[in-house]
Parts: sequence; structure tokens; C-alpha cells
Amino acid sequence: MITSLCLENFKSHSVSELRFTEGTNILVGRMGSGKSSVLDALCFALYGTFPKMSRRDQKVENLVNIASEGKFAKIILEFEKSGKAYSVTRKIGKKLSEAEIRENGKLVQKGPKPVTQHITSILGVDYELFTRAIYSEQNRIDYLLSLNPRQRKVEIDWLLGLGKFDKAREAAQEAARKLSEKAGGLFSDADNEKSLNLNEKIKEHEEHLGEKEKHHKKLEQNKEKMLEKLKQLSSDLAALEKLKTRWENEKTECDLQKGAIQRLKAETEKKQKPGKKELDLLCLGCEKAEKGLKGAKEKSKKAQSEVSSLKSEVAVLESQEKAAKFAQNQEKELNEKLGKLTSGKKITELEKEKDALKSEQEKLSAELSLLQAQRKELEMAAKNLLSAKAKCPVCDSDLTGGRAQKLANEKEKQMKNRQELAKKAAKLAAQKKSEISRLEHDIAEAKSLFSGIERLQEQKASPESIREKAGKKREGLFAIEKQGEKTEKELDRWQNELDKAKESLDEAKRAEKLFADLETAQKKLSDSEQKLAKIEFDEKKYNSLRNDTEQAKVGHAKAESEAKGELEQLKLMHELLQGAQKELAELEKKQKKAKRYSQASQAMAIYKNSLIASQSELRSTLVEEINQALAEIWPAVYPYSDYSGVKLEADEKDYKLLMQKQGWKEVDAVASGGERACLCLALRIAFATVLTPDIGWLILDEPTHNLDSDAVATLSEAINSKIPSIVEQIFVITHDPALGEIRKGAVFRLERDKATGQSTRVETG
Repeated sequence: MITSLCLENFKSHSVSELRFTEGTNILVGRMGSGKSSVLDALCFALYGTFPKMSRRDQKVENLVNIASEGKFAKIILEFEKSGKAYSVTRKIGKKLSEAEIRENGKLVQKGPKPVTQHITSILGVDYELFTRAIYSEQNRIDYLLSLNPRQRKVEIDWLLGLGKFDKAREAAQEAARKLSEKAGGLFSDADNEKSLNLNEKIKEHEEHLGEKEKHHKKLEQNKEKMLEKLKQLSSDLAALEKLKTRWENEKTECDLQKGAIQRLKAETEKKQKPGKKELDLLCLGCEKAEKGLKGAKEKSKKAQSEVSSLKSEVAVLESQEKAAKFAQNQEKELNEKLGKLTSGKKITELEKEKDALKSEQEKLSAELSLLQAQRKELEMAAKNLLSAKAKCPVCDSDLTGGRAQKLANEKEKQMKNRQELAKKAAKLAAQKKSEISRLEHDIAEAKSLFSGIERLQEQKASPESIREKAGKKREGLFAIEKQGEKTEKELDRWQNELDKAKESLDEAKRAEKLFADLETAQKKLSDSEQKLAKIEFDEKKYNSLRNDTEQAKVGHAKAESEAKGELEQLKLMHELLQGAQKELAELEKKQKKAKRYSQASQAMAIYKNSLIASQSELRSTLVEEINQALAEIWPAVYPYSDYSGVKLEADEKDYKLLMQKQGWKEVDAVASGGERACLCLALRIAFATVLTPDIGWLILDEPTHNLDSDAVATLSEAINSKIPSIVEQIFVITHDPALGEIRKGAVFRLERDKATGQSTRVETG
């Protein structure tokens, strides 16, 4: 059972909450009041769409209530199934689509598709079956009786889910035809003769290929012998080249060290190697100069900080002195402006005048809205009267004999009167708005001037006292700047002393490094000369082996070229053989494929016949179940005894609706409007109970459309008294107040002023 539905910013609803009960739930309201939007929201909450949306008759951006200025619409649906309580929440907007479902308060799924799939599994009904069996769209309660036999068959087949069989049968028949055509065009007699010729060619190619493979094998063996010889010679040459590289590297190292020793001796010729004591004294001199420089820097930094601080204080005091002078003048000017603006009145007095004008303007606006709404209603009534035929569309009274034109003229006069009154009200409202705007501007400016005067009074200070403080700060600044000049001279002296000490120390360290580098180079030269003497390298033997290796490379290249040429011919013959084999395989493949197409065509023909038989059997079963349901439903829905039963008969061309009264007769020949309405309602209930037996819901949107007063009365009696005993929960959308009186269930009255863009209001009871 569906227990409640809450809509926020959905179509014409700003905030609407409906709590449903068992039995009949009726939503009553005028056209455009937002009734159908409730059912659209219910369907959308369950499946993320509804018929108009799935047919693209309604866009996503049109679902959000424009008057609310919200960015998205929100729907919350609560229902019960198998002893569990479920709550579904969906949000939708221009770039938003969210959904979640909770079971007994616990979140079980999130996301539009997962939530829809979960609801489908809970109910056992998908969106298509829901719209076919449960949800009857607007004005479609009796549409089956208005269709011709062909249309009625298509429509009822769709309701029963049998339309898919027709599409599948047509597709199977077309597939069988195409498969048969393909089978005939794939393999011909010419293809068969070509296959025999290819078999002879393949045999010739295989014989020539055997001879070529023997010759190529001999050439490959010769190439391998030459390669083995080349490998041995290359290995011996590599060993000698490694020895040669070692000899050349050591000789190069000796030459490098000799050059380094010569250069270092020239650089140390007029220098003495510094001792440790000399280096320590130079380091101490550097440390002393660095310590003195550090102290001078700290004094200079402190003096600069004090100077900067005093300068900032002097600048602040000078700025304060200027501000104090300016404030005195500014306060005087603001007091003069305030007096002129308010004419001596207080701000509270001006605000009372503004509130009185606003109250008058609101009354005029309300009067204007009412006059405009009345004018539109009169204009619509005049149009409806002129387009009506014999009876009034509102009160059902007689309109013949020029009465329609007379009533329309009266509506026109009343409409013009409302229009003149609306113009006067609009002009007076505009005048009040102008006066309010002027007062609001004066009040805002007066408040701003008053705030400025208060701030200036808070900031008042004496310019003379500020000037005296600034003079004392300048005296202190002068004294500190003089002391800073002495500190800068001391800083320069220590910096010069440090530079000289570092220069002497760097020179001593460079001399120490030159003597150390000379000793290292002499030791490296001695080591390299010893290694060079131990290496045994014979240059004549190396050159002879290199010549032998080059000749072996030439021999191997020649043998490799011959083997490669023979291999190319061998590959060409293989390609010819493979080409013939491939062509033959393609022909065999085409032959097999043609056979498969032929077999598939036969299978499709069998499948088509099976579909026809299955559809017929399923139609017969469903019609039998629907007729069994109708036998129970009809006595409860139809309040009289003249028609003892109704049933549905089906064949390959049409579905016939029959009523029993002294034999079975077609509905079109015997039924009145009320009887037709009861029959269609019984049929909708039968579809719902047979196709969705575990749900117990029925949704009817404007079921009284095109029905006369007797038919409406009969339908009302069935909906209010009989159907609740068959279907657990019924939802009825109607503009007809005759359906608004129920014995079991709830009534929701929906109202909305479309002319002013007002949102839907929902009242229960």
C-alpha cells in the first residue's frame, strides 16, 4: 500500500504532502490545479519517469516549479510491501538526478538506475507493466470502445504484453527471406569448377617446393661452417684488442702524469710549502675579524630598527593630526546636510510615513490581482460560450436560440468594466510606489549621515596634543641617526680587516694543495710505469689476425647471400602455394557458409511458426484468466441485474467485448454510457489483478471524460462502494465533484490560481 507522497518544487506544487489510505483516494480539482502532477510524481518516484516524460512530451527543466525559484524538484514516496516499510527519495533538476531508497529506515540503494531496479524487484512490476496494467492515463477509461477492430487488437495486445510477438514474428520472416537470398548468392557452379583447378595447381607447387628445399639446405650448411670459422677468429681478435686497449690506456696515463708533474713543478718553483703553525695563525686572524664584524652588524641592525620604528610613529602622528582637523570640518558639514534632508523630522517619523504608504500600495496590488483574474475568467467564459454547441459546458443549460451570444455579450461588458477598474488601480499603485521609493531613499541617506556623525564624534582628538608628541619623537630620531653613522664606519673597518685575512689564508691553502698534488702525480706515474712493463702485446700478431678475420667475414657474407637468395625463391614458391590454398579455403568457407545460411533460413521459418503458436496460446490463457476475473469483478462493479456477465473474446484480427443478456451480445450494440463505463472499469481492474496480482493498486486519471450524468453516477457508485472490496488501493484524479463523496478512503481537494502563477494548494477532506 502507498502511504504518503511529498512534493517539493515539482511542476505546479511548491510544497504538497498527501497521506493515503486503503480504499479509494480521490484528488478533486479544476483543470490545471495540479492533480495529474501528483500521479506523475508517484510514477516518477517509483521508476524515474512517467508517460509524458518517456514520450518526450515534457522536458526535465519543466518539472521544477518556476514560481518557487528552486534549482531542483524533490519527491518522497512511502509505501509498504510484505510487512516492510519503504521510503523513496528522488531529486531532479537541469544538471541533477539523485535517488535513494530506504527499507525500515535503513539505506539500501543510491542512484537513479539502482533505485529503479530495486523497486522493480520489490514490486515484481517494471515500468512498462506498471503503465499497462495499473496506471490509466488521463481520459482513457473508455478509449478501448472507441477504437476500430485493428486498433483495439493492437492496444489490447500492448496492454497484455503480446505486441512483442508481432514484432518478433515480422523480424523472423524478414530474416528468413534475407538468409535464403544470401545462401543462393554465395556459391555457384563456376565456384565449383574453380575449386577443381586450384587442387591441380597446389599439387604442382608442392613438387617444385621439395626440390628447392633440398638445395637451400646445402647452402645453409655451408653458411654455418663459414660462420663457425668467423666466430673463432673474431674471439681471438677480441682477446688481443682487449690487451691492446689495456696497453694504450696505461701509456696514456703515464703521459698525463708526466704533463701534470711538469706543470706543478713550474707553479711551485718560487713557493714554499706552508706549515701547520702558519695556517693556524691565519685562521685565528679570520675568526677575530668575523667576530668584530658580527658585533658591528648587530649594532647597525639595532639602530636601523629603532630609526624605522620612530619614523613610523612620527608618520602615524602626522596622519592622526590631519585626520583630527578633517573630522572637525566633516562633522559640521554632515550636521548641515542632515538638517536639510529631514526638515527637522526624526528618522522614525519618516519610517512611519513609509509604512503607511506601503500598506496602501499592498491593498491596491491585491485589488488589481483580483480584477485581472476576474477579467481572464470572464474572457475564458465568453470564448467557451461562443464555441459551445447546444449546452453550456459549465452548467449544462440550453444555449440555443441566440442565448449563447447574449450570455457572451454580458460577459464581455463585465470584462471591460473590470479592465477599466484595473487601469485605475494600477495608476494609483504606481503613484504610491514612487512616493515609497523617494521616502526609502531619504531614510537610507539620513541613516548614513547620522552614522557618519557618530563615527566622527568617536574619533575626535586634539590636533595640538598630537603635534607636540610628534616633535618629541623627531628629536629622538635625530639622536639615533647620528649614532648609526658611527656604527657604519666601524662596520666598514672590520669588513676590510676580514677581507685581507681571508685573502692571506686562501693563498696559503692554495700553495699547500699544489705541493700535495705534485706528490700524488709522482706516485701515480710510478704505478703506471710498473703496470705498462708487465703487459705483453705483439702488434704484428694483432695485424695478421685482423686480416684473417676480415677475409672470413667476406666468405661468410657470400655464403649468406647465396642462402638468402635461395630462401627468397623458396618463400615465393611458398606464397604461391599458400595463395592457392587460401583461395581454395575461401571457396570451401563460402560453400559451408551458404549451407549455414540455408539451414538458418529454415530455422527462422520454424521460429516464426513457433512465435505464432506461442502468441495464440498465451493470448488464449490470458483472456481465460481475465474472463475468470471479470466473472468476479462484474457483479461488484455493476449495480443492476439486467446484464448478468461480461467477457472478452479474441481471435487473430480483433478482441470483442461482450455482455450477457438473453445470450452474448457485443457492447457497441446494447450498452448505455453508464454500462460501457462500468465494463471498461471492470476490464481495467481485471488487467490489473491478472497482470499484477501481488500489488493491489489501480490508478485512474479523469475517468468521467465523455460520460453523461447517468454514467458518472454509475461509475461513482462503483468506485466508492464496490471496487475497494476487490482492489486494496485506488487513486482517482477528477474534476467532477460527484466523485468526491466516498465511504472508505480519502479526498484531496487541489486549488490553484493559474492567472497569478500561484502554486497548488492541497486540502484533505
